[in-house]
Amino acid sequence: MDQASCLTISEFISVLSNPYRVRILCALFDGEKNVSDIARQVGLPSAHVSSHLRILYDRGYLERRREWKQVFYSLRLPQVQKFLELAFELARDNSTSSPMVSH
Repeated sequence: MDQASCLTISEFISVLSNPYRVRILCALFDGEKNVSDIARQVGLPSAHVSSHLRILYDRGYLERRREWKQVFYSLRLPQVQKFLELAFELARDNSTSSPMVSH
């Protein structure tokens, strides 16, 4: 893989370094939700959720749909859910198979 491709990947997944954004994406696994529903599910104020949703939308992770005054969000690509599930498996497997470090 060339350097430009690696940079593109890095920029795309950099958004996932924030655990609240990952939680928001996971909250959307079972379908479309509005800001209030997401905020309730992830335990953050709606204003914080909105700012994270904006970043996720701008980076191409989400679709949004306006209905009257409410905005509904959903995953733009089903591969995002598969990617996060695989990331969880890798993280879980890595944490259980890593040798303990003594200090």
